[in-house]
Amino acid sequence: MDVESLADACGGLAWVSERLFELEGRLAAGRDGEGPLDNRARNLLARSSRRHGQHAQWWRAALPDSPALAAPDRIRPPTSAWERLVDHIEEAAPGDAVAALYEVALPQLAFVIEHLGHELSSVSDGAVIRTARMVAADLAEEQYDSRQVWNPPHVPSDGDLEELAGGFADDYREKRWPPLVTFPR
Repeated sequence: MDVESLADACGGLAWVSERLFELEGRLAAGRDGEGPLDNRARNLLARSSRRHGQHAQWWRAALPDSPALAAPDRIRPPTSAWERLVDHIEEAAPGDAVAALYEVALPQLAFVIEHLGHELSSVSDGAVIRTARMVAADLAEEQYDSRQVWNPPHVPSDGDLEELAGGFADDYREKRWPPLVTFPR
């Protein structure tokens, strides 16, 4: 992966991690009686929010520091599918926001990070490889722990989630992000 593509990937991952930090933190801080979120759910969201904040710092640190690459400008929504998903989560009721997080956002993020790792060089991309491994481990733990809090059949889900998840299929077909990741057809 060339340095510009790597910068785009790290910038997109920083943006996603920052948004998840904000969204999960906001849900964790919600008032009692505000939907189906009990203390266990809020604790999981609070812990996960802190982790996503740390991930955002790691992805930012992995950005190349050359002024010619304009690293801060690369921290942006990686695709319109991610932008739509984040907008949906921001506007949704707490239960629906949690469903979008755990049914769409986290699985998509784990998928992207897994496939990004296949494009990295152990010679030149060691720091990004380590970051991707640590983030992947945190995501796997969050998905596992979420099953203890939200039994998947009981997670409220709206009809928009299927459409939002389908938006990522276009990203895969067109190989839009991360830039050089090749997804199987």
